[in-house]
Formats: sequence, structure tokens, C-alpha cells
Amino acid sequence: ILSPLTVHPPSHAITFLPSLRIIVSDLKQGLPWEEGVSITPLPEPTKPSYLEELIADAVSKGADIINSEQGGGTLSGALFTPAVLYPVRSSMRVFQEEQFGPVMPIATFSDVEEVHTAIKDSWNGQQAAVFTSDTTGKSSGPMIDRLSTVVGRININTQCARSPDSFPFAGRRSSAMGTMSIVEALKGFSVETVVSYSASNDLSSLIANGLDKESNFLAKL
Repeated sequence: ILSPLTVHPPSHAITFLPSLRIIVSDLKQGLPWEEGVSITPLPEPTKPSYLEELIADAVSKGADIINSEQGGGTLSGALFTPAVLYPVRSSMRVFQEEQFGPVMPIATFSDVEEVHTAIKDSWNGQQAAVFTSDTTGKSSGPMIDRLSTVVGRININTQCARSPDSFPFAGRRSSAMGTMSIVEALKGFSVETVVSYSASNDLSSLIANGLDKESNFLAKL
């Protein structure tokens, strides 16, 4: 989880949060090679204390760990039980920082301009997800337009995910620079060689056709 999950309108949080708490609590914890495991030990030795700092900052400014009874935010060795924080505001570190950990900040907004302002003020720009039931695009269209110049990938009714094997994985602003994908990786480790000829010259065209058949370099893959 990188950035806050924003709920609109705020009244929807009343029904959304209990359902989310159940889903998060049902996530199986264990080692990566165990079947059905979703939550694994953190690989970075300093990550647990960093996440605890973010949670403490949010709680000190009015947020609650809404799944605390289910162990949210607790640490066992390097295994960190996911914490769901609500309500999260822009003044909290967890709202601003890319934490790359099992902490889910939940914020709300009444007017879409609040989201636009948060996007404008943010320094990061990897991915965003827009969840909507509006099939006309009237409510989500302007949001897509705003995000298109800020993040490298916009997900519609699906979560953010790492996917350079399927789609280009890009970023903007201070989050990342450039694009990562199989195609981009091949380009990065390749030097292009161009073989050219004049298409208006009949002899050159015939020679080029012959080379296509006899040259391994020019042979089709």
C-alpha cells in the first residue's frame, strides 16, 4: 500500500470500513512459499520501525487503527500484521510518504477538488486506482485527465499492481523515472543497426529482397 484509499462520500465509510476490516483480517500470514499466504515477513530490517513511526504519527493526529482488535499494527519478528488507519488526513506522514508496507490509510473526500488538490500537492507519481460505478464517465473522466499527467499507470476498478511482464511499469515526479518492461529492457541492452536502401531504385529493391532470404541478420524472427 503506497497512498491513502479515499472514500466518497464520507458517509460510505460507515459501511466500507467494517467490510474492509474483515477482508484484511482474513488475509493469511506466513512464509512466501506457503500456499495461500498473502502477508509475509518484511525483507528490510528497518521497515518495521518505520511503519510503527507512521502509525504513531497518524494516531497522535487523530487516526485510529480500526482493526487493532484483530492485531492490526502488531509486530512478531519481521511479520507485521496489516494496520488499517482511519480517518487519515493530509497532515499525517502516512498520507504523504511512499511506505511500501502493510499499512492501509483510509481518507474521505466530499468534493473531487479535494482529491485534485492532493494530487497537485503530492510529490509522488507511480500509480493510482479509480473505483467507480459511473458508466457514463462523467464523474471519472476529469479524474483520469488529472491523473494522466501525474502517474505512470491508472487502474480502473482494479488495484495498483506491479506488472512489467504485462504492461509497461512507469512513474513520474520523484517516484520514478522512465519505463520498465520486457520491451524497454531489451532496448536498454541493445544497440540498433540500420540497413537502408533506396526504395525508388529498382536494382536496390531487388538486392534488398535477395538479402532478406540469404542474410541471417535480416531474416525474420
